[in-house]
Amino acid sequence: MDKKILLGIGIGLVLGVICMFGYKYTINISDSQIEEKARGLGMIYESENKSIFKGED
Repeated sequence: MDKKILLGIGIGLVLGVICMFGYKYTINISDSQIEEKARGLGMIYESENKSIFKGED
């Protein structure tokens, strides 16, 4: 039983790696676009945060 599970996992990994050889990820994104997207998701800088947390330096 264990050998069949390990064999299935191994075959799945090999097939996954073979499929990923043909994948090309060439999307270039600038730093300003990354910051814009992060701010859209709620990112703020420490200097913009006016609260003080006890126990942190």
